[in-house]
Amino acid sequence: MAFSLHLLSLGEGATAHLESGGFIRSEPGVPHPDIQYHFLPSQVIDHGRVASTMEAYQVHVGPMRSTSVGWLKLKSTDPNDHPIIEPNYMSTERDIWEFRQCVKLTREIFAQKAFEKFRGPEIQPGNHVQSDKEIDAFIRQKADSAYHPSCTCKMGQLSDSTAVVDPQTKVIGVENLRVVDASIMPSVVSGNLNAPTIMIAEKAADIIKGLPSLQEKNVPVYKPKTLETQR
Repeated sequence: MAFSLHLLSLGEGATAHLESGGFIRSEPGVPHPDIQYHFLPSQVIDHGRVASTMEAYQVHVGPMRSTSVGWLKLKSTDPNDHPIIEPNYMSTERDIWEFRQCVKLTREIFAQKAFEKFRGPEIQPGNHVQSDKEIDAFIRQKADSAYHPSCTCKMGQLSDSTAVVDPQTKVIGVENLRVVDASIMPSVVSGNLNAPTIMIAEKAADIIKGLPSLQEKNVPVYKPKTLETQR
């Protein structure tokens, strides 16, 4: 989801897009970052397919672990036919609430003193969008998928009717076929998919070669002291 403000400073930006980003929690008590930010020094509309008519800066923001679950199935027995994909966006109240938080928390960030000399009028969603109902309507109009789809080919045990591949990355019910990519993740990770996909591929390579697991035992996991009190 894009969130834009006028850029008041002058001069060309000698920088690439998306050099600044971050992860935050939507509320106290959430055990993992569930909102991701990509900050841009310009305005990008519809993934760059629509030219901007003004100078602006922008942030792309969205929930990390959507609770909405879609589905994918074959259209026919013809392998040349595209499959039927139903992402089922925003089909849970939690997803709607998290997207709403994305807008509210982004406004909180852009309202900070550090942005004062750069801040102009809010372009999207605009100051006229304030109520939860208005924010939800904006989100439904503007939200779309980013570039990190996963979990369409879930890994699981043979007893799991929703699993497509087994713990050895083999397609269940099909001989001599494996899937090794982000699609076999059982659930969405809190971050981009490049690094975990590389890890999946290296693990699958070890499985195929019959090498033992490299997993260490009792690895400590960091837990912030403010988990229950702060975002």
